[in-house]
Amino acid sequence: MFKSLFGKKNKRVPASKNISETDSIRDASVGDVFLIQGLSLEYDDAYFFIEEIDRYETPSGEWYEVAGADGENKVWVEWSQGRELFITATDNRKPEGLSSIGITEEELMRVDEEHSIDNYITVDDQRYYYRNSSEAFYFRDNRGEGEGFYLWDFMSEDEHRVLSITKWEGIPFESFFGEVIPPDNVTIYKGERAGQTGQESR
Repeated sequence: MFKSLFGKKNKRVPASKNISETDSIRDASVGDVFLIQGLSLEYDDAYFFIEEIDRYETPSGEWYEVAGADGENKVWVEWSQGRELFITATDNRKPEGLSSIGITEEELMRVDEEHSIDNYITVDDQRYYYRNSSEAFYFRDNRGEGEGFYLWDFMSEDEHRVLSITKWEGIPFESFFGEVIPPDNVTIYKGERAGQTGQESR
């Protein structure tokens, strides 16, 4: 069964007899394995071991970030649950400054104050529409009291990409891009779990 499930990559998956497909990324825990399609062709057959699951929280809701590794390759998958499951992913967590994406702090403050989803910023000739901005809190391993920062969220006009801009105390503005991934493109397999971590502590 495992051979047909994992193909030539089955050696990457733990030898546990407890490995089985779960419902969705909402059920993921540290030690599980996930398969992601649609982010990059080179990752379509890669199985990523979940190393960490962090939680974020704003007044409007919460979301989770799953960090996975397949050898030297790493991906980060974020998910939130509103009316439906929303997933984004990236293989690049290196931040870019505001000048690198062609906007200014004044422009960012303006869209924050106006708080209108009609506003947008243009990056590489593509419009990113404002979705929300607020104080947020980061809970590493979904534990502790949380560390505060400010967050701006934007969505590309075609709704295929997201742009998040963060401002932590004592750190310059940082920008991160992610790809929107259909929920069916992420499959979770139960692996060797590391006790009560990630989602298990919710």
